[in-house]
Amino acid sequence: METPSLALPKNMEAETSILGCLLLDGKLFSIVEGTGLLPEDFIEERHSLIFRVIRSIYNEGKTPDVVTVSDKLKAVAEDEKTGGVDYLFDLASKAPVVSESIITDYCDIIVEKSLYREFIKICSESVTEAYRQTAGFDEIVDRSTTSLIDLGNRKQVASILPIKDVVDEEIVKLKERIEQGNPISGISCGYPKLDELCSGFKPGDMIVLAGRPGTGKTSLALNIAIEVAKNNLNVLFFSLEMPASQLVNRVIATECSVNAKNLMAGKFSDRDEIKRLWANIDSVSRLPIFIDDTSKLTVSDLRSRAKKLNSELGKTPSSKLGRNKLDCIFVDYLQLMHSNVYREDRVRQVEDISRNIKLFAKDMGIPIIALAQLNRKVEDRSSKVPMLSDLKDSGAIEQDADMVMFIHREDIYKPDSDKKNTAEIYLQKNRHGQQGVVRLKFIPQYTKFSSIIVDEY
Repeated sequence: METPSLALPKNMEAETSILGCLLLDGKLFSIVEGTGLLPEDFIEERHSLIFRVIRSIYNEGKTPDVVTVSDKLKAVAEDEKTGGVDYLFDLASKAPVVSESIITDYCDIIVEKSLYREFIKICSESVTEAYRQTAGFDEIVDRSTTSLIDLGNRKQVASILPIKDVVDEEIVKLKERIEQGNPISGISCGYPKLDELCSGFKPGDMIVLAGRPGTGKTSLALNIAIEVAKNNLNVLFFSLEMPASQLVNRVIATECSVNAKNLMAGKFSDRDEIKRLWANIDSVSRLPIFIDDTSKLTVSDLRSRAKKLNSELGKTPSSKLGRNKLDCIFVDYLQLMHSNVYREDRVRQVEDISRNIKLFAKDMGIPIIALAQLNRKVEDRSSKVPMLSDLKDSGAIEQDADMVMFIHREDIYKPDSDKKNTAEIYLQKNRHGQQGVVRLKFIPQYTKFSSIIVDEY
């Protein structure tokens, strides 16, 4: 028994009605434009051509109608393809009673049918590639996932809000901060002076924490993740460089104040250290931190896994002790991520990764803290303090980031420095506030950073 072929989704009545309305009253195009309707959304070629000409005439500051559209079609030698002036008059004569709501509804129908067709196209191409097996499995999945996410994003038409609505919403948030005695508007990173500078990590932000190897990027990121989790916020930590077991050992060392080397070796010479371990280990296991240690991670992997976790958390009841959503993501580190685009150009790959991480942060409405490596130029300068131009592989990281923080430890370059085990966090880009420097004390045996109470500067 043969399976009947399925027709592509379409609605010819909606297509002809929209074109007819615009030919009767070209000023209605301002409403159509706001719906995001495009020429390629029309399934019939002549409808697409007519709509393209109507848009062109409107953008020239003229009013589209049967006469102006017919004239333009003749000028671009497309008159015969569209059926000429007779078809335009036919469209106009069959136009429904015009209203703004009807125009919007018909446009939405055409766009939705177009999205269905594009969805079918993407899936069909993926199926064909899977049969042919000419590309790697991960590449096919990555390309398909990216295309589907882009398609889904098109459905999200941004709404224009009056300033009053936004002000009212911000006032509610401000009152909550005042009542709670909380001066920051984002997620606290656990270090008061850094919170003062950046006012917390805000929803939709891409925060870059960068430094040279061995400066403590991962340790500081873990310390911040722990502090975020202690506030009953759910944290997802992508570790591309270090396996989950090593990462967890660092968390245990930090939170239980036990020597990291002793913990790895399983030998403790100090009884107090063992007591601290068993006294605090349960609280560590209860931290709402989720770890993904996939070494070959793409942005589409990150998106799909984060959304899956967010969905799973959404199925759990929220309470005062926890929330049912993902609140924060860490990526360690950005330049280790993979991309299936621009394979011969690493700089463009990093640009693509950086841009998509920023877009995903905005889409999810949560901050993403991405660690980043610095190039070797910093080693050649007399001053080893990092600068924005030191970010490795791409200037796009600097452009996409809402905040860029550098971790610098002078004692790495000068062992006899009087700043032994002192880390300086340079906030060199901050879209939400001021720049500045925060000094933290580094306790190497616990891989822990702590605030310096008395500032010696």
